[in-house]
Amino acid sequence: MVASTQPCAFTGNADLYGIGIRTGLYLQWVTTLTTTLYEPKDEEILRVINLLIQSAVFMGLILLTSRNQIEPVEPVISIWLIFGALSSLSGSGMNPLRHFSGLYRVALYTAVAGYACWFWFTGLDGTLQDQRCETVAFFGRVSISGRFRTFNKVASVVGVCVCAVFMALTARAFFRRYTGVPEAPKPRRQKVSVELFFASTTIMFISIVAVEYLLQANGITGVNETLSVGQLIPLLVGAFSFAEIVFSVVRKKLFRRPRCWVLFGRHLS
Repeated sequence: MVASTQPCAFTGNADLYGIGIRTGLYLQWVTTLTTTLYEPKDEEILRVINLLIQSAVFMGLILLTSRNQIEPVEPVISIWLIFGALSSLSGSGMNPLRHFSGLYRVALYTAVAGYACWFWFTGLDGTLQDQRCETVAFFGRVSISGRFRTFNKVASVVGVCVCAVFMALTARAFFRRYTGVPEAPKPRRQKVSVELFFASTTIMFISIVAVEYLLQANGITGVNETLSVGQLIPLLVGAFSFAEIVFSVVRKKLFRRPRCWVLFGRHLS
């Protein structure tokens, strides 16, 4: 039971959400969004890289949880870092479910949703045991307990149900692909879904702000000062990918390439 309004300051796990990992992820999200808009033929490899980094964050979370080395807010931060990669679901549509990367993405999000269910229904109680301070879990210094926890219980159950639907769609897509059903031809002019682009940008912005806010509001230290070896890979991957797409857009003048903007199926250009 939380008995104080003071934040539970502690030294965070830099190998889970240190400055290098966070910066690398943020750059990777922006890179994937930019690539989807300007160089869509390269977006698949970036989505795969996103999945690998997401997987590393999730596996690290599972490992720390199994060792009882997790603070109450750390799963919330980790899930925001995983959720932010949904910003790659933009441009002409979602990652094709008929591909292995699409199957893996659905499987990963199903696992994350399952973990979230366990955490909000049961796991949180263990992390809050004997705690005498406040854990901030959302904007406005919202406590991790009470209504916020109830909301996340519902959201995690809904997430599991949505993932189950996508698993069924993935199975159907794989079946159609391997039984020889032809794929729809790609349009000559790149199609950009306005609603997906807006949703992607919003998800990315909120995820970044939420993570940084939670670090500050909970007084978490040790995650902004130094770069550990484990943080260098995501940082370098994100920085290199970002530099590469910026160079391509400028050198090839991709911003001049015509594209078809579509809003809920209605062509705007």
